[in-house]
Amino acid sequence: MKNKGFTMLELLVSLGISSVVVGLIFSFFTGNYRVYKSVRNDTELHFQAHYILNFMTGKVVDSSCISLAKNKTDIYSMTAVRNAGREYPVNKVSFKYGSTSENYVFYIENNAIRYSNGVKDMEPTVELGNYVKGMYLSVLRDESFQNAKAVNIKIVMEKGGCRYEASRAVYMRNN
Repeated sequence: MKNKGFTMLELLVSLGISSVVVGLIFSFFTGNYRVYKSVRNDTELHFQAHYILNFMTGKVVDSSCISLAKNKTDIYSMTAVRNAGREYPVNKVSFKYGSTSENYVFYIENNAIRYSNGVKDMEPTVELGNYVKGMYLSVLRDESFQNAKAVNIKIVMEKGGCRYEASRAVYMRNN
């Protein structure tokens, strides 16, 4: 009777080859998962930034002017904002429309941007998006449209090591 089976050497060689193959497969899947996660985060940031800017654009177009722009420590003078021609970091901005007390208010708190309409310094309640690291505001000067009022809004977003910046220039129609 002849014994059939594997020798110890054959088992060790097959175990070594199997572990190399499993290691290669595992590294392939973990690498792909990291890329998938990065693409997913990047896509989420793109979507949210453009959703926020589209929403804000609709409100700014209906506005007549900026009624409030401030960050955590400073309230900016509107004359200074208009004359500076530079970006101001803001966490709250209000755009006036209609009567004197009607404003569209956007406020960043805890990496979320919120919206409401009412008095210019109110606390907004409707959440528009997450992952917002900052918002920058600058007033555009265009000599060809002497009475035109335009603002450039830039949103900076971060999630999972990904960073995305989006900006949009908007002309206010009701000035």
